[in-house]
Amino acid sequence: MGEGRWVEVRVVDGDGHDQRRFVKAVRQLRKELADEGLPTQDVVGSPGGLQQSDGSIAIAVALVGAGGAVPTLVAVLRDWIQRRKNPGKIVVTLGEDSIEMERPTFDERAELLEAFLKRHQEN
Repeated sequence: MGEGRWVEVRVVDGDGHDQRRFVKAVRQLRKELADEGLPTQDVVGSPGGLQQSDGSIAIAVALVGAGGAVPTLVAVLRDWIQRRKNPGKIVVTLGEDSIEMERPTFDERAELLEAFLKRHQEN
């Protein structure tokens, strides 16, 4: 995924009906991440935001800066998923470790996500 510390954010389709709307929503997430200064890039095997056979799209997000990237990433993901009617889930992966977040549980698990990202950022 390139140099530096990158996290994979995989968005799994919630309704499975309108692929065009799903792709557009993930592109909007990528734009929002970039607007907050978080560099993104395609994940190998998911070029240009193409949907995978499991109904998901993955993007890589760089964790850059002096610790400010983690809370920013969590805030952007929270805001984005809360605005979706059928968001499915977000799977955040660093190395071999992953955490799943869904809209009904996102607020409850946001602290876990932040701790997960910080733990891996320090390694």
